[in-house]
Amino acid sequence: MGGLPFGNGLFFSSPIIFTGTFALSAFYLLCFIQTYVSFYVWSSLFIFTSVSFLILCFFKRIFFNKKKLQKALLFSFAGILIGCISFLRLLIFYSPQATLAEAEKVEGVKLVLTGDPLPAGEKYYSADAKLFSFTYRGGQSFSAEGNIKIFFPSEMVKQNNAFGVSVYKGKTDNACKNFSKGAVLFARGRFIEKKEKISPPVFFTAKEIPEFLGWISFFSGIRANLRFNLMRLLAGWGSAGGLLLALLSANKDFLDTACSVSFKNAGLAHILALSGMHVSLVSLTAIRMGTVFGKRSFAIKFSLFSIILFVWFAGSAPSLNRALGMMIILVAGKSLGLQPDMLSVLSSMLVLHIAVKPEDSLSLGFIFSYGALSGILLFGKALTEVFKGKIPERVLGGLSASLGAQSFTAPAAVFKIGVLAPIGILASAIISPLVSVFLILGMTGIFTAFILPSSGFIFNFILNFLYGIILTLAETFSRMPLIRAETFIGKFFFSAVPFSAGVTVMLFACYLKEKRTAVFKFNGV
Repeated sequence: MGGLPFGNGLFFSSPIIFTGTFALSAFYLLCFIQTYVSFYVWSSLFIFTSVSFLILCFFKRIFFNKKKLQKALLFSFAGILIGCISFLRLLIFYSPQATLAEAEKVEGVKLVLTGDPLPAGEKYYSADAKLFSFTYRGGQSFSAEGNIKIFFPSEMVKQNNAFGVSVYKGKTDNACKNFSKGAVLFARGRFIEKKEKISPPVFFTAKEIPEFLGWISFFSGIRANLRFNLMRLLAGWGSAGGLLLALLSANKDFLDTACSVSFKNAGLAHILALSGMHVSLVSLTAIRMGTVFGKRSFAIKFSLFSIILFVWFAGSAPSLNRALGMMIILVAGKSLGLQPDMLSVLSSMLVLHIAVKPEDSLSLGFIFSYGALSGILLFGKALTEVFKGKIPERVLGGLSASLGAQSFTAPAAVFKIGVLAPIGILASAIISPLVSVFLILGMTGIFTAFILPSSGFIFNFILNFLYGIILTLAETFSRMPLIRAETFIGKFFFSAVPFSAGVTVMLFACYLKEKRTAVFKFNGV
């Protein structure tokens, strides 16, 4: 009767879930009140939590006799402590740059891109960057340390894509032609005032292509060239190539507007974002290939290597970091003879993620990635338990996963975006498998086309045919009405109803499980 990640002793049997819940709650609470509470208040909270945690560690047997209560309090305080430390690291990460230069006098910056540029509205692309130095108009130079967000005009970035048209010119021969992660640049422009405390300083480049000074490492250059060659190959595959490029590298420059809008209105925007689904498909493909050349142990190692390679190539999106981290935890657990449940693995990765990269925790990708998987593991499995035997297993699996993810992430979708697409539950169950097939065929086509270039037209035809089916279905679902919540009461209602329904189903599934267990015990099974 296993399979449910909840039931009797959910938290006590998996204390790491307690730690993850309290760590995330403490982190977001401190982020929320940071604007209204002084440094001394939250630093005092940090000290109090740290001291309380140490006292509990040394005197837990004196204060508490029940082991479950000891464990609950100990892991709760550990979570709050981790949340406080993560918040402190976030403030340090977004602290003003360390330099003697005055920001308002800065005309040029030397930096390295620590992330790939992504669209920031229609006119700009933005990327995270690490500073090296500042330059004044008169030529004075100052060393600098810190992290900033740099904005480029969108046409400046896109003109260097495959088949791009030059719009901006550079003053030097070594003008930047590849705005990829790891590029060291000298850019002219200006800083603007920060609007939020928990955000990096913002630098807008002038209408002049930055000077390219090299790559921060040899592997960064290889990655940039591989991504450009992939872009050039897929650009020749038309609309299907644009969708495949978006699925593999999060680059939506060649994605048709009709496809992007249809996916968004049909509640399928998560499919276009790099996620655990992509990692799972890469892992599955690698395992199948690995079993051909060796045993299953070799296939698992080859799969892990393939996932690391894919995340390195695609970029470190929060959802990819989560999927990769969970894969490593699972492999490490199995090598130690452990069989951790997925909810404990998810909680462990959550704790590690906010501790190592707290800046990811503020992104929608982080919230939807962890929220969707939590919904699948809690609400989705509960739905499977309730309707087991009443609905065909294959249909039930897709619908329960989609319902669970949508219900759990409804509060974030409503309050952050203001729109809810109920049709996404059905659309995801139907279109996600087709996109999976499209992605597997696409990866096979890319691999084959690099070895046998003449085979490209075959995959071009097959993928565009499948793309037409996917787009037609997405456009059909996108015509369904959306739920728009503009007032606070409306947002609260449309977020509370699906989430409460999920909790109700989960509790009912627990009741059914206990009832079946009692029947088995009574019958001596």
